[in-house]
Amino acid sequence: MIDAAAPRRSAEARLVRGACLFVGTGGLFYAALTVPIALTQSSLAAPWWTPLAIIAVYAPAVLIIAAALRWRLDLVRYAVLAFAIGYLLAAGSWLLVRTGATVPAEKSLWTTWIPGLPAVALGVFWRRMPFGYLTVAAVLAQVAAAAARGPDAHNPIVPELLFAVAYSALPCAACIVLVQVGRTLDRTSHAARAKATATAAADARRFERRRFDALAHDWVIATLLEASRTPNSAVLTHHADVTLRDLERLRSGLPVQDNLDLDQVVASIRAAAAEVDDTVRLRADRAADVDLMVPSDVATALAAAVGEALRNWQRHASSHTREAACVVQVTADADSVQVDVVDDGVGFDPAAVPADRLGLRASITDRLAELPGGWSAIDTAPGRGCRVSTGWVAT
Repeated sequence: MIDAAAPRRSAEARLVRGACLFVGTGGLFYAALTVPIALTQSSLAAPWWTPLAIIAVYAPAVLIIAAALRWRLDLVRYAVLAFAIGYLLAAGSWLLVRTGATVPAEKSLWTTWIPGLPAVALGVFWRRMPFGYLTVAAVLAQVAAAAARGPDAHNPIVPELLFAVAYSALPCAACIVLVQVGRTLDRTSHAARAKATATAAADARRFERRRFDALAHDWVIATLLEASRTPNSAVLTHHADVTLRDLERLRSGLPVQDNLDLDQVVASIRAAAAEVDDTVRLRADRAADVDLMVPSDVATALAAAVGEALRNWQRHASSHTREAACVVQVTADADSVQVDVVDDGVGFDPAAVPADRLGLRASITDRLAELPGGWSAIDTAPGRGCRVSTGWVAT
């Protein structure tokens, strides 16, 4: 059943309401045409029949409009049933209370004008009932019309009956299809929203998992390594503070919204590099008038990428014969910052790095890709050193 009380109306509900307003208005239009004729034909039946028949046929049309305007589609359903039943009672009862008076052969009884309109109204809520109803109503209307003309009129009933059914069957089918289209639109919209919700939830889970991977690799593991090397050092205290703060922020789901100026960004990168190896040189290249503000999560990601690149350099770049040199280069302009970690070590094949290795993926590639404007690139090959480039462009 259609939920007509929902704040956001479904496509089916809107189409049903529109169709009901159309049917109700059509009922009033036919009332304006047929009531004068019904009054002139009141002598064909008992005196009480005509006013009661007019009320039974056309009062439900007014109820249909009133309920549809108030979005009370549950009441509209009952009004439609009253419309259909009222017409059948009027058309059928006339045969029982007629006086025997007749109309000219070229005229017709007023009830023969509208057997199709209640059938169209039924098509708003039901699929098969309207066609059966239309057949019964058309038969009653044509039998009553033949009786009103009298036996000398010789009007062919069957052709007129077939015409009445065929004339109204198409609007009934159109009304049924219209409501089905609304129902299909609702199902499609619901499926699209469900898919979008599931996709968003999956993206959120993947994003949180990558945040946790990056946090675990950048700080938790780094803290444990520092604790194994030099217990109770100032560096260990710093690692522990940062790790606990980021874990709490991750648990609460509150992102950091502060922006950092370029000096602060360079300072965070310098601190990240010094925590790995304080002998690594850092060069900053920027114009004197650059006034760039960088989101704190971008600054954190750039610093983490530098730390991970330097740890990879320490572990893998040197050969047995010589120590590899490394330098960190920060370049900034009015709307972007780029950080390069360059070494002249043995290099490696990026395609050969296993997918379960968190360092390059979580701390550099995926982490920068998650940030609007973030990017990263790794330029290396066996035997020719490595350049890890990360950056951010203001959007």
